[in-house]
Amino acid sequence: MTMTTKHHKVSFSIFSAKVFQAKCYSLIALSLLIFSFASHADNIASINTLSNVTKMLQDKHGFIWLSSQQGLTRLDGSNNITFSLNNQEWPLPYSWINDISLIDDKLLIASERDGLWLFDTNNGVAKKLAVDIPRQSHYHSVWFKDQYYINAPNKLYRFNPSTKTTQLLDDNIAIKHLVHNKEQLYVANSDGLYQLQDDQLQQILSEPITALTALSDAVIAITANKIYRLSNEGDISSIKHNEKLYALTKAFASDNFFTVSNAGKISKYNGTSLLPLSHNYGSSTPVRLTSLFHDASGGLWLISSHGVEQLNETYVTNHKVIFDIPINANEITLFDNEIIIGSYGAGLQNFLKPVFKQDINSAFTKNGLKIFDLLEINKDLYIASYDGLWRYDNSTKQVEKLDVVADKLILKLEHKNNLLYIATNYYGLYIYDLSANKIIKHLDIIDGLPSTEIIDVLPLDSGKLWIASSNNISIYQPTLNKLITLTTPNKSKVISFVYADNKIFASTLGDGILVFNQQGGLLAQLSKGHSFTEMLLINDTIWASGKPGLYRISPKNYQVTMIENSQQYSFVSSMLVKDDTLYAIHYSGVLALNLSAKKQFNPNVIISKTTISGKAYLLNKTIEIASGNDVITLDLASLDYRPGLAKEYQYRINNNQWQKINNNQLTLTGLASGRYNIEIMATNSLGQWSDIIAYTEIDVAYPWYWTIELRIFYAVLVLFIVLLTSWLLFLRTKSIKHIHTLLKDDMRNYGRLMNTLQRNLQLTATSLANNDVEQGKQLIEKSILVLKDNINSQEPDNLAGKTLALAIPFLADYVQSKYEVKLHFTLDDKVDKLKYELRADIYKVIFEAIMSAIFKSEAQNFSLSLKEVKQKLWLTVNSDKNSFSQLNSKINFDLASYTIRQITTKHQASLNIFANDDGSSQLVISVPLMALN
Repeated sequence: MTMTTKHHKVSFSIFSAKVFQAKCYSLIALSLLIFSFASHADNIASINTLSNVTKMLQDKHGFIWLSSQQGLTRLDGSNNITFSLNNQEWPLPYSWINDISLIDDKLLIASERDGLWLFDTNNGVAKKLAVDIPRQSHYHSVWFKDQYYINAPNKLYRFNPSTKTTQLLDDNIAIKHLVHNKEQLYVANSDGLYQLQDDQLQQILSEPITALTALSDAVIAITANKIYRLSNEGDISSIKHNEKLYALTKAFASDNFFTVSNAGKISKYNGTSLLPLSHNYGSSTPVRLTSLFHDASGGLWLISSHGVEQLNETYVTNHKVIFDIPINANEITLFDNEIIIGSYGAGLQNFLKPVFKQDINSAFTKNGLKIFDLLEINKDLYIASYDGLWRYDNSTKQVEKLDVVADKLILKLEHKNNLLYIATNYYGLYIYDLSANKIIKHLDIIDGLPSTEIIDVLPLDSGKLWIASSNNISIYQPTLNKLITLTTPNKSKVISFVYADNKIFASTLGDGILVFNQQGGLLAQLSKGHSFTEMLLINDTIWASGKPGLYRISPKNYQVTMIENSQQYSFVSSMLVKDDTLYAIHYSGVLALNLSAKKQFNPNVIISKTTISGKAYLLNKTIEIASGNDVITLDLASLDYRPGLAKEYQYRINNNQWQKINNNQLTLTGLASGRYNIEIMATNSLGQWSDIIAYTEIDVAYPWYWTIELRIFYAVLVLFIVLLTSWLLFLRTKSIKHIHTLLKDDMRNYGRLMNTLQRNLQLTATSLANNDVEQGKQLIEKSILVLKDNINSQEPDNLAGKTLALAIPFLADYVQSKYEVKLHFTLDDKVDKLKYELRADIYKVIFEAIMSAIFKSEAQNFSLSLKEVKQKLWLTVNSDKNSFSQLNSKINFDLASYTIRQITTKHQASLNIFANDDGSSQLVISVPLMALN
């Protein structure tokens, strides 16, 4: 039978099973460690392959640059680029570089065989300086007071870029170091230290110099047995040393400095007083260093012929704890304000100070020596073991077994409100009343527990009890005697609970940390895929031990931060705090961490390389592409070179939601036309999100027909069309309203006639009913007279069944008699052979045209011609005035215009209006007869 506990003491039947599982856990921990830090390991490995590194520096962006015989290498913490003669993508005209120094955003390069160069760190372009030096082998070069100083073999030159002149300052000096600060330039060699004064090198120290570095207002020089400080004003102070010191560097953000001896001893000094300062770098590999560098994150880079070594400060202290037991998985707790250890097989053990007598474990049974949990209650120590519950009486200094749960295997003890919660491996959860000395509740499968393996419990002030059983989480409400099991996303075991910020945090062995509200609703899942064991709340911060690593978690924003230099340890479970120090137990000892606040390092987050459809560019640039088919790849870097967690990246476009990036590359394609603003965030090596955000812009060009200029033109055109259409519709509406008014007046006239006739007929009927025949006769005669007058007053506006040969002359007489207008006409005999419908429509056109012209102009004479020519009927009407212009308007028209247009459209005829120079006008309508036939 096999069982699983909070500490991974998982088998008990035979010793070989334990050994096998111990090996498995070691392999799992190792694989997690390799997976978590694979990217960093690859990066370090590539750095270590660089041989003969001559110089290291950090630019204003945060990139670290190395010069070597292999070329110029840029490090960004994830990827390295080496500019050299052998790199076709990032070429340099040479590879062997002796020295580099920083000038704003450029590197001054002293090459072995090709002179002096300026290298632009923004685009990777190198430009040679036209220095007049016979030998092209340059060993050192610096930029000082707007001029270049160059160390060619045994000579010191100065080059003025303004005048393009080169001056020889010293023609016989072997230079080992060439440094400067803001005011002074220093040269060092085996003869001593020199200062440039009035274009001459003046010796200020006559001892061989093994290392040299410049501070803001002084220079530090190392000799065989002294460390000198020489200020720019000439003051000299020194301290003795008895080590071989060849490596020296200024601290990144201060005037303090570091030295490293050949024995690997690292020392830190105050740059003003030369007093030793404490540090946490430990020691290095005992080799003779050629160079030393301190970066912005606090890392020390040690350069030798063996390669490059990186050291970081560690704020943790490891106390080795090893017992003669198969699995060194132990527990720690505070008892009597001292730290004690409960081992898995060796019983109770002292840690830093003796608490127990040597024979304390003699009272335990063999299985009782396998301790799973320790808990101090009322100055006594309760012990959960493989063989039931035990108690150490502090007054008698004796251990005794309690018969509360007999010999059941106990995994966890929890105490609240004088109740002891006893979690077992096979028998569920017991609640023991310490006052009454009895079990008051036993929760088992029958009560709704999904498993009898209880790993942790969390009693809340509300009375609810959270229970971790295998990979399930249950909530028990004692007042209702009700137990519910939550649906959770984890498949691995739930190991520990903690209550913080009104939320419940549950650590799991493989699914990260689950966050719930007090009702059991899942709020978040942190660090998914990582294994955590114990959690502890200290000053509103959650501390969690993992496999591997030790972590700090913010209950408010859920940020998970790994503790630096804890990743090499795989933690068992329990943690405690004593004297502002956190103690966490792991398989080989106890890690102590000082909890004093440390400032978070916010590395620069940067786009280290931009690739657009296969063409690569250094850093970031405003990206302009022709279409969304182009592929954009952004290489991202968080410039923190410390070992730790794999860095995380996220981005958002145009202030939308943040999106996670799987690695340090962001690839974009298929973008629609427009401008995109992209923001990028990243974590540092400890998993903390940096305050610095990287930005870039992408401008995807619009098609030629959708450029900004054409869109403005389209907008103006649409506005013009809308305004024109509105105006035309207004005029059309006005004309239609006018026609409606005419029709309404016409209908009103006919309505009056009918009303008059109806009234007369009604009166006639009344008269006849009264036998008043005479009055009826008068009314009838009156009605006949009204109809006659109306008929006589009607205009000849239709053909009325007559021929055109008869109707046209009648129309001419009508307009002559009524309007004093003469109408001359010429008719073709063939026209009356056409269909009556066409003849009627033609007559209607003639009538409406003539009448409209009469009312719209002062015309006195019209001539009309109607003839058939070449299968077309031609109607021509001439006027001595401009009478037909209104017929041309499609907007401001009257009923006559409307009628004429309807008829011409009906017969597919063409209508043309001509205005003559003499003021006359002509209407021409041609009707195709073939279509009619």
